[in-house]
Amino acid sequence: MIRGIGYLLFLALLLLGGAGCSEKNYFEPEKVDGTVRYDGELPAPIAEVGYRSATLENGDVITTDGLRKYRLPEGYRYIADDGGRIVAAGDCKPNILYDPESKEIHTIDLPRRILAAMFIPGTTSIAFLLEGNSYGIYDYEKGVVVAKYESDAALTADIRIAAPMMLENLILIPTLDGKLVILNGKSGTKVREIIVGKGEKFNNVIYLGVIGERLVAATPHRIISVSPKVMDALDMEISDLLFVEGAIYILSKEGTVYRCDTELKIQKSRKFPFAHFVGAIFGEFIYLVEREGYVIATDKDLSDANVFEIPDRIESWFFATNDTLYYDRYYFKLHRE
Repeated sequence: MIRGIGYLLFLALLLLGGAGCSEKNYFEPEKVDGTVRYDGELPAPIAEVGYRSATLENGDVITTDGLRKYRLPEGYRYIADDGGRIVAAGDCKPNILYDPESKEIHTIDLPRRILAAMFIPGTTSIAFLLEGNSYGIYDYEKGVVVAKYESDAALTADIRIAAPMMLENLILIPTLDGKLVILNGKSGTKVREIIVGKGEKFNNVIYLGVIGERLVAATPHRIISVSPKVMDALDMEISDLLFVEGAIYILSKEGTVYRCDTELKIQKSRKFPFAHFVGAIFGEFIYLVEREGYVIATDKDLSDANVFEIPDRIESWFFATNDTLYYDRYYFKLHRE
């Protein structure tokens, strides 16, 4: 299964970072400015990380709003919610629509596991992406598929599978083979496709958002910025992206942070030799989490940086919200003035 394969490869890449030949290089800061201790412990370890969520082993869920007050049925993972009902999926289990208040469970009649979904506002439908790389619209009240399309098969995928989103009356669905498919929000008919990336492996869309008048999407190998008149693109091995006050920050896999404008023109860059970024959040500073067990705090101009040591090397699931970093079963918060 796509997510299972991605998970195994993700862990393999992490573990291989600590093995192999003696010439392997690691991030070693010249100076450590302090230490960061955990602020608390989660009810259970993280079992799986998604695009903008993490599910714990006991069924608890963390989203960008923090730890939620509900628990999913055993064996299920969070996919999406509308503020009340939740789309959830599990290995060798039917996809479900779950109401945490009433505990009611309704089966979503789709042939494969849902990897990403979005509740379509003002309707009783969801936009979905399935294992196998098919996608479309499903009416959960009527129990029928409104529209369904097949895209090219993808044998591997990054764990960060971007969710569909609405743009005015259009539905944008990121696919596992590096495309952005645009559907009519009412009829479900296909309007057009945009090629985001062309990599042979791990080519799924990992980021999708709007900054100003630009639609920005990225795969692990390429980022595009689309306006009504032009599309700009930048080829790069990408670990993560941040939007901060009209700028796009790209964390590259070779340890460099790039600050770009909305047209993807590089304004400033800063290299942290051999750094492997696993995540980032923005508070008073931009906080970059490095796999060897550090948080690098840099200003928006990338001019100054302080390095803080965290308790553990990152070797399992890591998730970040706007103000909290979660690792395994622990968390620490950004303490703002």
